Amino acid sequence: MDDGCVEQRDGYGFVSHVAEDGRIELVRDHLREVAEMAAEFARPFGAEGWAYAAGMAHDIGKYSPEFQNRILRGGRKVDHSTAGAYELFEHLNAKLLAYCVAGHHGGLPDGGSSVDMDGGSTLLSRIDGARKGELPDYHAFADEVELPIAGKLAFRTPPDPKDGFALAFLARMVFSCLVDADFLCTERFMQGGARERLSTEGLDVLRERLEAKVATFYPPKTELNETRCSLLDACARAAGEAPGVFSLTVPTGGGKTYASLHFALRHALAEGHGMRRVIYAVPYTSIIEQNAAVFREVLGERNVLEHHANFDFDDAGEDGDALRLATENWDAPVVVTTNVQLFESLFANKTSRCRKLHNIAGSVIVLDEAQMLPTKQLLPCVRALAELVQRYGCTVVLCTATQPSLDGLFARYGCPVREIAPDPQGLYERLRRVSYRFEGAVEDGDLASRLAAHEQVLCVVNSRKQAKRLYDLVAGDCAEGTFHLSTLMHPVHRERVLKEVRRRLKGGEACRVVATSLVEAGVDVDFPVVYRALAGIDSVVQCAGRCNREGRRDVQESVVHLFEPAEPYALPADVRQKAELARLVLRGAGMDASAAGEPCDVGSLEVIAAYFNQLHEIRRDRLDASGALADLELWRVSGGALCILFKDVADRFRMIEEGSHPVIVSDPRIAGDLAAVREGRATRGAMRRLARYSVGLYDNDLEALKAAHSVELLEGDTYVLLDGALYHEDTGLDASDAGGKGLFL
Repeated sequence: MDDGCVEQRDGYGFVSHVAEDGRIELVRDHLREVAEMAAEFARPFGAEGWAYAAGMAHDIGKYSPEFQNRILRGGRKVDHSTAGAYELFEHLNAKLLAYCVAGHHGGLPDGGSSVDMDGGSTLLSRIDGARKGELPDYHAFADEVELPIAGKLAFRTPPDPKDGFALAFLARMVFSCLVDADFLCTERFMQGGARERLSTEGLDVLRERLEAKVATFYPPKTELNETRCSLLDACARAAGEAPGVFSLTVPTGGGKTYASLHFALRHALAEGHGMRRVIYAVPYTSIIEQNAAVFREVLGERNVLEHHANFDFDDAGEDGDALRLATENWDAPVVVTTNVQLFESLFANKTSRCRKLHNIAGSVIVLDEAQMLPTKQLLPCVRALAELVQRYGCTVVLCTATQPSLDGLFARYGCPVREIAPDPQGLYERLRRVSYRFEGAVEDGDLASRLAAHEQVLCVVNSRKQAKRLYDLVAGDCAEGTFHLSTLMHPVHRERVLKEVRRRLKGGEACRVVATSLVEAGVDVDFPVVYRALAGIDSVVQCAGRCNREGRRDVQESVVHLFEPAEPYALPADVRQKAELARLVLRGAGMDASAAGEPCDVGSLEVIAAYFNQLHEIRRDRLDASGALADLELWRVSGGALCILFKDVADRFRMIEEGSHPVIVSDPRIAGDLAAVREGRATRGAMRRLARYSVGLYDNDLEALKAAHSVELLEGDTYVLLDGALYHEDTGLDASDAGGKGLFL
């Protein structure tokens, strides 16, 4: 043995790792511990043999004298992950597992080729280097570690060897098991014991609590409660059906939050299903916060993990630390998170994003407001959900008032969609709260006069610029009780305004609100009259949910006025196209969007289905804008190796296109956090608090502020507003005051 290597016999063998305090962990022990834990993680989807093999191979490179010298004497850095990948790839014919082992620190690599000029970062270039003898000699591992024979590896529902997407998905799931086990075992060693897990209860206990809550609705005492109870009964009946893809079409006011949870818990515990958790994926944090609050009240604080950027674990009391740790791998019975967190994790390559994936297996996944899945990523999202259903024991529930017509896409991947509500059309009729009326093209001045004539009214437009102009016009006539809401106001400001709006609505006081689409989902307000600029049908119906929300008024008197702005406001292409499509769909249904004062049935299920079918047809070549699905379905073979672009796909797959820059608006309540950022000592909690005082600006508006020296760059792409006069209590941040252009959307 080389002098640079230290031997520790003690009945165990070779030294592997030394922590800062000098404790020694042995390679063999660590490999077995990780392998056994990874196998346990993979058991729910039948890939325990794969995960065990990856665990046993992942650190065999630590057996090299060079690595021991690095650990014990501070020698140069040594690549220890390629060794296990090489053994799996070259000698055990487990090429898919080679990706997992090669990336267990830096992330799943691209397959690449042996001639890539990329510094050896792709899998094949690293394998080629190992073939050429560029790795330190690690073969002492063979005296203590026996790697499983790849031919004996099994997977409960193996994918077609030609299905690149399914193979890549399997690799990510096994990778998740490996890296989560590696993190947890290393953490346990470094801390001298296992982490304190979140103290949760079983799904059977949660179901009993929900059943007790649901029992209070029976027998129903009103017509509305009778409708809601019939939906709960339908969910209970459907819960015993085989796992798969379901839709739950529930108009506003139908009680879909309780209904979907009722189905999810019963379905998870149904005989033969063996499911482990319920995951809610939601487009907006405002909806997450509402749903999570309901779930915590019924199921208990510790049983609900709320995972999104705005959640402050410091405010979660004694469970804060355990909840924060649980977000790393979603180790909780009920998880409420964002669409971004769920889907970007499913296409990720980094260890931090992938750790949770194995805990998605065996879950009921509820997509609340399912119509909000972006069309640019629709095919990859549907394909990933179908894969979870077919091979990983999941059920998916598409929950919304405006079903996005995904039946055909899911059927393409062998997952027919089953509707839970027994009579969606009848449910729609019974829960009808509003009537719709076209007003044709309306000038801003005329529209402002109409709004001012109402004591309580909501107007939603597609442009931030128009929202500000309308507000100024209405406030000029009715200063008292007129409000503005847009993303030019930071979240804390909007919450303050919404609190006053709700107080006035409840008290019957004057309340006129001009807003952008941010109020359409997850904002609980109830207006007698609503005006909506023509937009996508789903946006119009969501907006209508803010009118007569509680059903206390006559349907014919609760009117949603649909209009088109007479002035030519600039709009993003996506918004403009959806509005034009809505006009065509309505005209095709015999409703002329240009006929002023005409009634129409915008929210009918037929109109909604026609709208989404045509939208998907128009965008059929752009349902996978990032190319994530195409790359994985059109994988290539090079030198007998499966070449998957893990890193490339992860870099390109984004649920939300970036385009705005956060600008923090100073406030005494965040002065300490701002100081911490400037001094380089900001915590994650501080950054979350600062985000609640941030406004997103587009390039031209940010440039105007920079030219006027009105902002300061803090770090990365985050700025702080220096000129407080540019932020107005009524309308928020206005970069045009600094000499820039006006804002839109």
